[in-house]
Amino acid sequence: MVIATQTFSPVVAAFGVGIALASAPGPVQAVLLAEAVRGGVSRGLRALAGSSLTFGSLLVGLALGLSVAAPSGTAFRILEVAGGALLLWLAVEGFRSRHRVEEASAEGRSLPPTARGALAIVLNPGAWLFLGAVASPLLASASRAGGRGGAVVAAVALLIGAGLGDFGVVLLGGLGLRRAGTHAILLGQRALATLLAGLGVWLVVQGLIPHGGG
Repeated sequence: MVIATQTFSPVVAAFGVGIALASAPGPVQAVLLAEAVRGGVSRGLRALAGSSLTFGSLLVGLALGLSVAAPSGTAFRILEVAGGALLLWLAVEGFRSRHRVEEASAEGRSLPPTARGALAIVLNPGAWLFLGAVASPLLASASRAGGRGGAVVAAVALLIGAGLGDFGVVLLGGLGLRRAGTHAILLGQRALATLLAGLGVWLVVQGLIPHGGG
C-alpha cells in the first residue's frame, strides 16, 4: 500500500506525539521503570509488551472507526480510584519485595509483568483522556488525508514513538540502575515504590474528592 503524500504530515505528527507522550513521566513509565529495576530488562520488556499491545489495540481501534470519548464525571473519577488502587498495590509489592535471582518463583506468586503493563494502560485515566482528546482527532485527520489505511499508519507511528521512549525507560531501569549493585537496587526499588504510592494516593484522592465542576 502506497501512502498518499498528504498522509505523510499526520503520520510524522503522530510519531512526534508518541515520543512526547513517553517523555512525560506518568504512571505507565513509573510501572515500567519499577518492573525493570525489579527483574532486569527482560521483565521490563514484558511489562512494555503488555502496555504497548493494549495501547496499540486501542489506537488501531480508533483508526478503524471506534469512537472513544474522553471520560468525565463519575466515569473519570472511578478510573482515578481504580488506577490509584493499582499503583498502591504495586507500591506495596515493591516495598515487600527483595532483589532475588529466582525470578521464576517470584513471578509465580504475583501478577505477571505483561498484565501489569496492560493494567497500567486500562486503569490509567490519563491514557483515556489522551485517546479521546488527542489521539482521536489526530487519527481522524490522518483518515481524512489518506483514508483508513492512512489512519492505521498514523496509529502505528504514534505507537512506535511512544514505544521508543518507553524502551528507553526500561533500559534505564534494567541496565543503568541495576548495574549500580544490590544495595542500590534495593534503594531504587524503595524509591520507585514510594513514587508509585505517591501517584496512587494522588489519583485516589482526586477520584474521591468532588471537583469544582461537580
